[in-house]
Amino acid sequence: MTTQAQAAAAPAAQHNSGGSIPMLRTLGGLALLSGCLLSLVYQGTNERIARNFEARVRDAVFELLPGATQQKVFEFSGSDEAGKDTPFTAYAGYDDTGRLVGVALEASDGNGYGGEIRFLYGYQPDTQQVVGMKVLLCKETPGLGDRIKTDEAFLDNFKALEVPLADDASALAHPLAYAKPGKGGGPGQIEGISGATISSKAVARAMHNSASLMLPVIRKHLSELQENKP
Repeated sequence: MTTQAQAAAAPAAQHNSGGSIPMLRTLGGLALLSGCLLSLVYQGTNERIARNFEARVRDAVFELLPGATQQKVFEFSGSDEAGKDTPFTAYAGYDDTGRLVGVALEASDGNGYGGEIRFLYGYQPDTQQVVGMKVLLCKETPGLGDRIKTDEAFLDNFKALEVPLADDASALAHPLAYAKPGKGGGPGQIEGISGATISSKAVARAMHNSASLMLPVIRKHLSELQENKP
C-alpha cells in the first residue's frame, strides 16, 4: 500500500516541481527588473539632489558675504581636536575688483533632535568674525527645532560673532559654546532658543568644531585666497 501511494504521488510531485521552476524564474526576473529600476531612479534622483544642493550652496555664499559677486572653491585639510586629518571645502567670495570679501565654510552635527543639521557660515579673516549663518539641511521639529533657520534672535548670534585665533594662530583663542537664552554675552557664547535646546546646542557644537578645524587653516592659506582670484 505504501509503495502504491508513493508511486501515485511521484507524478504529482514531478508536476509540481516542473510548475514551480517557471514561477521562480518569473519572480527572479521581476526582482532583477525592480532592482535595476530602483538603481536608475536612485541615481537620477541623487544627481538632481546634488545639483540642487550645489546651487543652494552657491546662492548661500553670496548671501553670507555681502559685496561678493564672484566665488571660487578651495580644497584644504586640517587636524581636528583628535589629531585626525580632515579635508574640507572653502568657498571664497570676491567683489568686482577681485578683493577677497570673506570665506563661507560648512559645519554639521548629527545629533540634532531630528538628526543631522548642516549649515554654512560666513567668515571674514580681516576682522576674525563670523558674519552670518544659513541652514542647508534641517530635520528638526517644525515650529520648534527648525526655528534655528528663522529665529531672528538666534541668527543674530552669527552676525558679528568674534572668533579670534590664539597668538600662534593654531587654535581658537576661546571655545564657541551654547548659552541659555538671555544668559550669553561672553566670548564665543551662542545663545540658544527657548524650547529648542537640543537643536541650539547642536548648532553651537557644530560651529565650534568647524571653526576649530578650519579657521587656523584659512589663516595659514590667507595669501593664497587673496591672490588666487577667480
